Amino acid sequence: MPNNMPLNILLVKDDPADARLIQEMLREGMQDPYTCTCAFTIGEAFEQLREATFDVILLDLHFPDGPGLEVFRNMHAQARMTPILLLAGQDDQALAVQAVGAGAQDCLLQMEINGNSLGRAIRFAIERQRLQSELHNLLLNDSLTGLYNRRGFLVLANEQFKLLHRSAQGLLLFLFDVDRMKAINDTFGHSRGDQMLIDAAILLRNTFRASDILARLESDEFGILAIGTLPSTTELLQARLQANLNRFNAQSRRPHQLMFSSGISYAAPESQTTLEEMLSKAEGGMNEQKQAHRGARSA
Repeated sequence: MPNNMPLNILLVKDDPADARLIQEMLREGMQDPYTCTCAFTIGEAFEQLREATFDVILLDLHFPDGPGLEVFRNMHAQARMTPILLLAGQDDQALAVQAVGAGAQDCLLQMEINGNSLGRAIRFAIERQRLQSELHNLLLNDSLTGLYNRRGFLVLANEQFKLLHRSAQGLLLFLFDVDRMKAINDTFGHSRGDQMLIDAAILLRNTFRASDILARLESDEFGILAIGTLPSTTELLQARLQANLNRFNAQSRRPHQLMFSSGISYAAPESQTTLEEMLSKAEGGMNEQKQAHRGARSA
């Protein structure tokens, strides 16, 4: 976050009076400029997370929308890299310990906090998350493209499968293989090939949502797990990708075009499909399309 930008705080609390009390504590205890957005239902909170990026989330652990631990897990999955501070009552301490074990940065007892302690907890949570994110990036990110690597993809995708049966919508998996990478490397050099992979990553980022999981799985193979989707979403995403691809190739002025072979699979919330089965199905479709592209070029 740039130093001149205010902290963006999401406060998730069902009681407006309690929310006003927390906002007053923020005014007293925050040393840095900040903005605070309130969500009074879990649905509102997820809508805010889809529309904006937050530096920290203050989440009431005792929420009428559902079991507190399940609410936390769903929110943590939606905002994986955002620190979550839990606001708990005296009777929620055992639940809070479980949530911290599942990834919450800290838990604050509402009867004990004041402006100074809340401001300090927010600063510490953001700093801890920053350090964790740096380590996370070293272990799970691809250094060339900035996307997740295969390990990162599998870790995060498996988390989504644990939540799938509690979701209203499913998971859509795309596998993409960049066509003619060997020819590009042999003809123009590996630096041009690396640039092609970077361009492919940027194009995929511009096509899919920030909440989707994007990864470089192999040297020239990319995987995207689109979260909270329906089968009908496939055509929309394919059309968006093709439009972005056509625009990129028209503007690149290179002697070679960026092209993909792709495979797709879908897991509905009620299905027993595993991640391994989805990957196998999508890979089969991708390989078939790649063979068809080779045949078309040689014809």
